[in-house]
Amino acid sequence: MSVLSNPGAELDKPRYRLSRTTVTVFAALTIAGLAEGAVQYALRSPRIQQHVAGTNAITVHVVLAAVAAAVVIGIQVRRSRQPAPQRRPSPWAAPFSAAGLSGLRQTIRLAGGLSLPNLARAVAAVPLVLLLLYTPVRMGMQITGGLDPNQTVNAWGGPTYLGALLAHYLDGVIGFYAAAFLLSLLLLPAADADRSVGHGNRLQRA
Repeated sequence: MSVLSNPGAELDKPRYRLSRTTVTVFAALTIAGLAEGAVQYALRSPRIQQHVAGTNAITVHVVLAAVAAAVVIGIQVRRSRQPAPQRRPSPWAAPFSAAGLSGLRQTIRLAGGLSLPNLARAVAAVPLVLLLLYTPVRMGMQITGGLDPNQTVNAWGGPTYLGALLAHYLDGVIGFYAAAFLLSLLLLPAADADRSVGHGNRLQRA
């Protein structure tokens, strides 16, 4: 699993190499989610539930969407104002980077030595990694499973399929990047060979 780059990563190389392992894992998990959702849809009940007022949390998600948009715009504006040689790699590509995967491996393997802080890093990283792994599964499930009206009628963003899809994807993306950011604070530095290089976002075997 790839995560946000560590603070010590080189600043003069603006792009990440994507990890082929990470991209493959996320793609496989998304497909697994699509399959699970399809099974749920195939086993759906013929009886349609009634909509319960106040269950869709649309107002909350409108606020979340506005806050998320403001954060994204703010980050992009700040990045655009930084001189290119000093600009950090893209935070949006960072969770899929070879450097992030390397940093996670270093952390899980206790590459910094067996110590209480390093052990705590590894233990704390586990639930964050699980959240990152669950997100593509949940997104895939929403695409196919959400075709069942009973899954959307009282869901966040419901009762429509599109509304529920947007709400769940918004939650998923926010949760994904929040977990990735927290994980980046825990990780040991990536191995030198896996740090970002200025050759574009190419897939890297890692």
